[in-house]
Amino acid sequence: MLLALAATVAFVAEQWSADPDIVGLWRMPLLLLVFGLGLEAWLQSRTALRARLVLPATLHLGRAAEAALTLQHGSSRSRRLQLLPLAPPGVRLTDPSQVELRIPPGEADAAAALRLELHPDRLGRYAWPALPARLLGTLGLAWWDRDIDPGVIARVLPDLLRRGTTRTVAPAAGPRRPPQPDAEREVHRWRRWEPGDPLTRIDWKVTARAGVLTTRELRDDQHLDVLLCVDAGCDSAVDDGALDVLGERVNLAARLAESALARGDRIGLLAFSDRVLASLPPSGGPAALSRLRARMATLAPDPLPSGPDHAARAAARLLRHPGLVVWFGDPLCDDPDAKSPPPALRALAARHAVVVVAARESQVQALADPSSDDPRRGWTALAAERRLAAARARAETLRRNGLHVVSATPARLESAVWSAASRRAPASRRAR
Repeated sequence: MLLALAATVAFVAEQWSADPDIVGLWRMPLLLLVFGLGLEAWLQSRTALRARLVLPATLHLGRAAEAALTLQHGSSRSRRLQLLPLAPPGVRLTDPSQVELRIPPGEADAAAALRLELHPDRLGRYAWPALPARLLGTLGLAWWDRDIDPGVIARVLPDLLRRGTTRTVAPAAGPRRPPQPDAEREVHRWRRWEPGDPLTRIDWKVTARAGVLTTRELRDDQHLDVLLCVDAGCDSAVDDGALDVLGERVNLAARLAESALARGDRIGLLAFSDRVLASLPPSGGPAALSRLRARMATLAPDPLPSGPDHAARAAARLLRHPGLVVWFGDPLCDDPDAKSPPPALRALAARHAVVVVAARESQVQALADPSSDDPRRGWTALAAERRLAAARARAETLRRNGLHVVSATPARLESAVWSAASRRAPASRRAR
């Protein structure tokens, strides 16, 4: 700017003066400016910026995390850099404002470091976007645009149980369960038949292959089949605080699955809108949790509304034995005037224990408070109260038809679901 100002002043002086010594003097500052900019452009093109973004191996939905961005260059002088931090669509930055860094000389192993606080709010895999930056030229004449590509992938998975806390899905003790029929018991091992063994337990196929009369030794199946039904219809895209509704449901379902698998139960998944989006039959063991979380990580709100009747029929096909169905979402949300749940859902509740998890909308509940000097706030509170009253009426309809409904704010929903799942677990699970 100083060189441009000097050229302007020299040009004006030449126009108003008859002194031949200053004719064309204004060209000198401009030539210096152009030469300096050309030299800076050449030097900055030879400056190799190296960026390294260190992320956690897995980002957990709704849980804050930290990332470290380090910058280095190959020149022998320290350089100034202006950087605009960016994050992929599924991750939010606490402070996305522009920062200015001074990068030490490249000969030393020192580097400029920047801490980024991340808040994952969408499931999935995301390529980290290029970070727009401006590098100050060697002569300080201009800032030169550069794009810094970290070249990393961010993986956002459902949240985990908080370590140091205890989650239970059933009481540790209860009434003694009645003996199970042989058809509902597991085969523990095969052995040679001995006098006194029931004839009904002879395995004739194994006997034919081995040529020795063989009997089955049975044991009771003490495991509970739990099916997590997650409504991912268009209503699940609504934001309710830091996460959308689907994110809250998936996090709660993932923590419930981790707790149930730790107790030896089998966990299955059914995600749906008006169609089945993802399904896993109930299974147990450490691999089951990995499969479940990987399948949940692919979920996104579907643009179509949910179809609870179709989902209930799909759930009945996944559960071969009486078990526990945890239904995340309001099955009457799209039909508030219905006097009963869909027929398939009633049939599901007749065979299995069904717990419907319908979170209260915390933002709507906050609007229901009419204490404000603004007269328009009263109408807003009235509309919010009518919405909450409709939700309570739908919950009462579900309870009258044999479904257990858990309704609480997101902050208290988790403990309420554990308690309800414990009470509604079938007798085979409570006996444990």
